[in-house]
Amino acid sequence: MNDKIYQEVLRLLQNQEKAVLVSIASVRSLAPSETATGILVGPEGRIDGSIGGGEIEERVIEMAKQVLKEGKARRIEIGVSPEEEKRRGMLPGGTLKFYVEPIDRIPRLCVFGAGALAVSLSRIGRLAGFLITVVDYDPAFANRERFPDAEVVLTDNFRNLLDRLAIESSWYLLIATRNHRHDKTVLKQVIYSKVAYIGIIFSRNKQEAFFRRLEAEGIPGDLLRSIHLPAGIPIGAATLKEIAISIIAQIIEIRHNMDR
Repeated sequence: MNDKIYQEVLRLLQNQEKAVLVSIASVRSLAPSETATGILVGPEGRIDGSIGGGEIEERVIEMAKQVLKEGKARRIEIGVSPEEEKRRGMLPGGTLKFYVEPIDRIPRLCVFGAGALAVSLSRIGRLAGFLITVVDYDPAFANRERFPDAEVVLTDNFRNLLDRLAIESSWYLLIATRNHRHDKTVLKQVIYSKVAYIGIIFSRNKQEAFFRRLEAEGIPGDLLRSIHLPAGIPIGAATLKEIAISIIAQIIEIRHNMDR
């Protein structure tokens, strides 16, 4: 989402207005396109954004209005006429694929801990289409200057989280408190939440000892083993940005598997 679309999504959510976000998912083109790749559609039609105008946009808007009625995300595919291919700079015989999702189903990435990794997660997560929440206890780390991509930045502490966060099934939780100091405090509060994903930045060789301590405190072992620890796809990531990419990639994979 670009900045304008992102801010409009936040406004619509705040006002509890219904809309869907349409994103171009695939296009075979001769050259990189400068066409905008996102549009918001409400019950009456286009609200904001563009996917290039023309006949394709009109057809997509009508299909998006149907998705809005259904209330469930859907992938759609549209064949392109030769005239439209030429206008858009597409390869012959191509199709356009779109992902349409109600804005109240847009996933949220909530990062507990506002260290350097969280900065990269916030930026990459926002680019991938997630709403971002960052939670920490120290305003020197968790602030708008460091997290311009976050919708919500909380800086009280890591206690009473469920009273302050309206955690839903479309949330993805990543626990990355500095020096693991508050990992257990956070996990014990959120582990029973019916969320799509819980991941922890933790060394694999410390996993069993960590789980044993939590089992001793009454948390079921099968529930603990549903946690992604260490979080991320094993791509040999070395830098913080690479680690963030591996985590976002894992979350995207889980998200789209759930949509199928």
